Amino acid sequence: MKKFAISLSFLLAMTAVFAAPDTQIEVTSPAVASASAAHTFPSEVERNEERERLSRERQALEDQYKSDMMQCYQKFDVTSCRLKARERRIQANASLRKDELRFNAQERQIHANETRRSLAERTSEAEQKKSEAERAATVAAAKDRADANAQKQIDHALQGTKRGEYEQKQREAVQHREDVAKKIRERKGEPAAPLPVPNK
Repeated sequence: MKKFAISLSFLLAMTAVFAAPDTQIEVTSPAVASASAAHTFPSEVERNEERERLSRERQALEDQYKSDMMQCYQKFDVTSCRLKARERRIQANASLRKDELRFNAQERQIHANETRRSLAERTSEAEQKKSEAERAATVAAAKDRADANAQKQIDHALQGTKRGEYEQKQREAVQHREDVAKKIRERKGEPAAPLPVPNK
């Protein structure tokens, strides 16, 4: 009898909610209502609470339906009772489904915003790295030009002196060694293709 009274009170509450005309204010959770009012999204904690609330309501709806079906088997007109219980379940499910769809749409929007923000951060990081690489290349090129200019000034100052001739020969020797090493590397590369076999 106690179960019957509880299920009856639950059914009355559900029918009161679903029997209300569509012009009344929709029943939504505080988290969803505040999010739509301020155009900001609820925190992770509020979203988890909303997710759990929807899950509890879904479970309560299914439990109530099972309870109603069990009570129907104790009545004479089982088919009519089952059809009514099924109709109540469909109506309650429609309302709960609206809340779930609204929540899922909000979750998709949050994930889309997070993805956009993450993409923007990655793009800005890539642009920053690119500008740093360009800056480093510019600094290296300026340093190379400065070194070449300094070497030209030293060469000009030492031109015609024995010291200048000695340093010139040293540079030529270094260049010659580099050329020889390059030729050796080229020779040790891939061997030439064998000659074709002559036809008789």
